[in-house]
Amino acid sequence: MRVITATLGPFGLAAVVYLGLIFSRLSERLNAVAKKGDHHRWFGLANALIGVAALSQAVRNAAALAPQHAPPALLDPTFALLTFHVPLALGATLDLALVYYYWGWILRENPS
Repeated sequence: MRVITATLGPFGLAAVVYLGLIFSRLSERLNAVAKKGDHHRWFGLANALIGVAALSQAVRNAAALAPQHAPPALLDPTFALLTFHVPLALGATLDLALVYYYWGWILRENPS
């Protein structure tokens, strides 16, 4: 079962990167109309950080499946913290802040 989940894990993060690209394009178009700040370019940094986390997850999963062939540094929890958890947290937080900046007016809209 670990072989199946290890290979599918990075695809979930690739879907998050794809969502970031969609929000980037939509925010760019909204910015052209609403003339808010030109911050939609920060989606690229957020997507790059999540991409680093996806790549790290793929490498760490390959190392976990064949630990006898992997360098010991790949199995170290510090490597996971620096290359997976921190970039994923920063990228997701940046995505969330940008989506709220551009699309928060929908939440503040009064439905009456």
